[in-house]
Amino acid sequence: MILQAIYITFRDDNAMKLPYFIAIAGFTCDLFAICIPHLSALRIWLGVSTFLSLVYIFTAVSLSLRDGIKAPPRDYSIPRTHTSKIFTTIGASASLVFAFNTGMLPEIHTVSLPVVSNMMKALYFPFSVGVLPLYAVVFIGYWAYGNGASSYLLNNVNGPVWVKTFANISAFFTVSYRFARNILPITLVTLLQHLIHRTTYQRGF
Repeated sequence: MILQAIYITFRDDNAMKLPYFIAIAGFTCDLFAICIPHLSALRIWLGVSTFLSLVYIFTAVSLSLRDGIKAPPRDYSIPRTHTSKIFTTIGASASLVFAFNTGMLPEIHTVSLPVVSNMMKALYFPFSVGVLPLYAVVFIGYWAYGNGASSYLLNNVNGPVWVKTFANISAFFTVSYRFARNILPITLVTLLQHLIHRTTYQRGF
């Protein structure tokens, strides 16, 4: 969806089909997976991902606020059937589980107690203060565009092309990084390294 939004910004001829966007996104995820061989390699990517996420959030919120102030009255009703609302709620719940999933939770079980305490402190911040920008995008976007809001907010906003493009690129790389981090079996690799280290230590090597 993000790559399609970037493409439509410059060309609306539908020459690029969905399989092409999937192939590009998959290739990008593979590159990220290669660059993140273990959990310790995440530190620089976490900083980059945070910056790119803030770019998307600031752009989406500011442009939505500008559009919402200038827009006429919106319709906030939910024009769907009861069955459709149920399946939409299930899909939204799955999206929330994915959004708040973290590879740090399984890692806690493979380290010593003092490190666990620091890891828990690191988890408290994103699950408390860190969720506020996410909810800001959701509620401000729905306020600005009503039930016509797209599932990808940048499809609705109006603004300079270069600003929207930069925000789209930032969102794409952030999502690609997150997919690569989730599909990469970091936890299993770290656990295997821990077992090998413990076995080697017990044998006296």
